[in-house]
Amino acid sequence: MRLIAPLLVTASLLAALTPLQAAEEPSPAAQIEKLVEQLDAADAADRDAAEKQLIELGLKDKSAASGEAFVDLLPKPNDEMPQEVQVRLTRIAGEIRNHIAKQAIEGTTVTLAVTDAPLGDVLKELEKQTGNRVTDYREQFGQETADKKVTYSGKDQPFWLALDAILDGAQMSPYNDSGEANLAIIDRDQGVLRRGGGRAVYSGPFRIEATGASSQRGIRSPEQSGLSVDFEISWEPRLRPIGLALNAADLKVVCDDDREAPVVGGEEAFNVEVQSGSHATDVTVSLQLPARKSEKLATIAGRMTALVPGRMAELKFDNLASAKEVTQRAGEFAVTLDRVTKNQALWEIHMRLAVESSDAALDVSGGWVFQNVATLVDKAGEPLDNAGFETTLQTEDEIGFAYFYELPEGRELKDYTWVYRTPASIVAVPVEFKLENVPLP
Repeated sequence: MRLIAPLLVTASLLAALTPLQAAEEPSPAAQIEKLVEQLDAADAADRDAAEKQLIELGLKDKSAASGEAFVDLLPKPNDEMPQEVQVRLTRIAGEIRNHIAKQAIEGTTVTLAVTDAPLGDVLKELEKQTGNRVTDYREQFGQETADKKVTYSGKDQPFWLALDAILDGAQMSPYNDSGEANLAIIDRDQGVLRRGGGRAVYSGPFRIEATGASSQRGIRSPEQSGLSVDFEISWEPRLRPIGLALNAADLKVVCDDDREAPVVGGEEAFNVEVQSGSHATDVTVSLQLPARKSEKLATIAGRMTALVPGRMAELKFDNLASAKEVTQRAGEFAVTLDRVTKNQALWEIHMRLAVESSDAALDVSGGWVFQNVATLVDKAGEPLDNAGFETTLQTEDEIGFAYFYELPEGRELKDYTWVYRTPASIVAVPVEFKLENVPLP
């Protein structure tokens, strides 16, 4: 018995096939239907082969949008399916989305050779090559805005390595809390060391640096002794991580006397939510106090987890005056517009965001949900931001909001479409790093 009805095919998947291929190969819809049926084959080897082929088909087109579109075509696991088919379909979707997320967090590279080039021109070239927008923020800080000259030469260098060298040459530093999508840079404070020189490590799009260390020795209570090490974790501006976490078991710190300094205080070294508009976060790790003869931490090696969006989806809801319990789906999420009401001068749009996956990374109670953008857009494409919102519902896998809008004079609700922008998936991706020769206090 077939598990699914014939499936619709997106134009992007069809476009990936040449006319010759289209004539020689079954359509993507036919391939999906046949392979999903094969997930319930009697032979385990056939089931494994079908799962592998579905993953390969989903990754055939390299773009994130096509990968998500393919996952949307797969039948959703339900109780009418054999248990193993449900498990395999979940695994296939997870594998494709993990691949999309890993593509998103691959570090970019820079190839540049300039001599006395204007800083503004260099920043534009960085954006062209990497998609990372860096903005001169000196004017906002009341600093001298005379154009600076940049001399730099490097081929296929990691973005952060190249930017650190450029900033060192210009005597500048990032300002990580501008609240904007761009990474702001300002003149460096006196006494601050250069960013280059080996203190920081680069892992994909992340830059990790130990920024401080402090120790305490308990005299009356030796168990209160300890070492705190501060880290700054930065990411390329194009990236929007949702959270960063590191388990104590995944962090190994070795002193210069070859003794380890284990994490103390629990099973987590750190677990932080990333604030909207920031480009770095500071974390502190508590360690056992090393022996007095130790002068530095020889190595700090870890494997942290970054929660990142697989891709962003934009859902559009029309006919707002009569809209009621209208649901649209984006990857692993379902967005339902429950109702639209008017309260004096304000229009209220009540909605719910629900998780349709068992993935532990999908926690709607996380701060990322509050960063989703909800706007009214008129027929000319001009957005109208909400005047505020409030939480109306929160469970383990669902959260609800009421968004408030005040229409300009002379405008009516029928003039607008409600647009909700959310990640279509959130994937946990490992990020490995190794710092060396961190001085002890």
